[in-house]
Amino acid sequence: MTDLSLSQYLSWLNTVSGTQYTDASLIQSLWSGYGACFRAVNKDTGKPVVVKCIRPANSTAHPRGWQSDLSHQRKLRSFEVEHYFYQELAPLTGSACKVPDYLGGSAEGDKRLIIMEDLSACGFPLTTHSLTLSQAKCVLRWLGEFHGRFMHYSDGKVWKEGTYWHLGTRQNEWAAMPDSPLKSAAVQIDVALKNARFSTLLHGDAKVANFCFNKQFDDCAAVDFQYCGHGAGIKDVVYFMGSALSDEDQRNGKETCLRHYFSALKGSLAKHCPQTDAEAAEAEWRGLYDLANADFHRFLAGWSPEHVKINRALQDSTDNALAGLQN
Repeated sequence: MTDLSLSQYLSWLNTVSGTQYTDASLIQSLWSGYGACFRAVNKDTGKPVVVKCIRPANSTAHPRGWQSDLSHQRKLRSFEVEHYFYQELAPLTGSACKVPDYLGGSAEGDKRLIIMEDLSACGFPLTTHSLTLSQAKCVLRWLGEFHGRFMHYSDGKVWKEGTYWHLGTRQNEWAAMPDSPLKSAAVQIDVALKNARFSTLLHGDAKVANFCFNKQFDDCAAVDFQYCGHGAGIKDVVYFMGSALSDEDQRNGKETCLRHYFSALKGSLAKHCPQTDAEAAEAEWRGLYDLANADFHRFLAGWSPEHVKINRALQDSTDNALAGLQN
């Protein structure tokens, strides 16, 4: 747990911002005791804000026992990336891929404070841990719009390779895997994904819990850009689908989801990156669908082999990927 109480976080916010905030309420503690995310109200305007406070405790403990200096440094870097995203990249998005407006912040050593617009106060009050196929369309549309806006965008301040599970940053988890065809193919899968001709900025942690929805579940906004970085957009798509949909919907609704995503991607490319061959981008990323799933499966197999996300849909897709590598 972090070493600060909510009232101490509020005091920190007031000192950094030079503004008086009141009525602090905890949204959630950050993973492994790195801080907290809370809501507060501007005393002068009456408007709420959401504040992410990063203040690592002297001793942090990973819920699954993976704490190390490597994971600690990765986490610190992720907060730096997220702060940069809200400051510099969020203004490049738009209403079709809504993210919170950046309202201010502070960075001092490992400590960091990020003040953001409260999405619940601007039409996105709901969060969830699962979606129907129909509800999932708004997130797929968001991803398509975001990926289209940032196609071939290069930025050295975000992760060179987006997502938190790619092989280069998960060697300990790979070593923990039992011998298997998936473990043996890990490098080949990694190289295939890295060598994608079409690269964009990834959200990097596009699970359903990192989206906020309107009351009709037909529009959404995204938060938590700690692992924003470069890569093939399909990596965000498969990760989102695995987090939001039932096993049955993942298997039976795959084509529906991909059609909706690629329709949004093509529309975004036409507006923001018209020189891109949209048909070629779709063909390449469709071809990486099973490999992207197998790549995430590789991470889970080492990190938490009994994880609920290792279901029939993920196993079938991994099997397809491995069979394709042998051909």
